[in-house]
Amino acid sequence: PRVSRDMAKRGKEISLSKVKKGDLLFFRTNKSRRNINHVALVISHKKGQIRFVHATSSRGVIVSSLSEKYWKNAFVKATKIL
Repeated sequence: PRVSRDMAKRGKEISLSKVKKGDLLFFRTNKSRRNINHVALVISHKKGQIRFVHATSSRGVIVSSLSEKYWKNAFVKATKIL
C-alpha cells in the first residue's frame, strides 16, 4: 500500500518491547482525525531506546526517537511485516 493508514492494516502487530530493526511504527499526528497518517521504519532498538527514520514535509527524511514527547504521544502501534 502507498498510504500509511492502509500499511497499518498489514503485518502482525507487536509490542514495543519486541520491536526490531526493519519493523514499522504508525502514528496519528493529526489529533482532529482518527486515522493513522504517518509511518516510520525502525533503525535501532537498544536499551529501550527506539530510533526510526521517516519523511517529514518540512525537514525531509530524518531520524527521530520514540522517547521524544511528540512521537510518544502520537504513537499508535508497531507491526512486523516480514
